[in-house]
Amino acid sequence: DKSKMYVVHRLDCQTSGVLLFARNPESASKLCKAWRERDVVQKVYLAHVMRWPPYNDQKLEEDTIELPLAASRTERIKWEVRELDDGGKSSITKWKIYKDADSGEDNTTKEGAILELHPITGRTHQLRIHCAEIGSGIVGDSLYGDSPVPWDAGKPTILRLHAQMLSLRHPRSGEELTFKAPRIW
Repeated sequence: DKSKMYVVHRLDCQTSGVLLFARNPESASKLCKAWRERDVVQKVYLAHVMRWPPYNDQKLEEDTIELPLAASRTERIKWEVRELDDGGKSSITKWKIYKDADSGEDNTTKEGAILELHPITGRTHQLRIHCAEIGSGIVGDSLYGDSPVPWDAGKPTILRLHAQMLSLRHPRSGEELTFKAPRIW
């Protein structure tokens, strides 16, 4: 059936951006395997945060977050930071202050900062939790952030987390493919 599509990965329901589907079960299987192995798939996200202490206080422009994560013991839909010896799983995110490709200027304003996030592991809510633990959380994040966007009938209230770019090898040809989506906020 040529109209059937196979989901290869997922995004949190409020996250915008690139989402990958396969056209046949063989390609879906190969792509899912590449996702699990994490060495051939590169993902880049953008996140809007109101405050980022490593940048605002320490003047760091990039670094790595390593905080193990596990499903929350008390809240069904949430995850939390938990030590490895207490059931946490390794969780790594590389971050840097986003540099605008056109202007070359950093995207930090009185309205916060835009971070470029590179998840090395792919835990549930990883980027959201890492941002909340290090800074103010992602704008619009009602689960983990401290600056949810107020409801306004005239404006969309969205999580300011965007899957900007996805690179991987084509499952049949091996050709390097890169998909990009402009952010909507």
